[in-house]
Amino acid sequence: MRQGVKVSHSRPYHPQTQGKLERQHRSMIREVFKGICLIDLPTAQLTLDEWRKVYNHERPHGGIGMQVPASRYTSSSRAYQEVLTQIEYGSEL
Repeated sequence: MRQGVKVSHSRPYHPQTQGKLERQHRSMIREVFKGICLIDLPTAQLTLDEWRKVYNHERPHGGIGMQVPASRYTSSSRAYQEVLTQIEYGSEL
């Protein structure tokens, strides 16, 4: 919020308002977690990092004409602050 980004909340676990995220979670569960046991957090992180690379850079997606998401990404031209200003709270807190 301190970067000027507007926050838009939607209902949790509601595919109609969270469709893209819910669809990604379904793919992640089906492609990463089915039939395996991740023994610790570093192993889980490595597994998810690898899956994310494949999901975004190698795996075609039907919803975008069998392209990979990375081919559709463009970075923002907006510059963001490297260091955020300190939030000051009133003395009544």
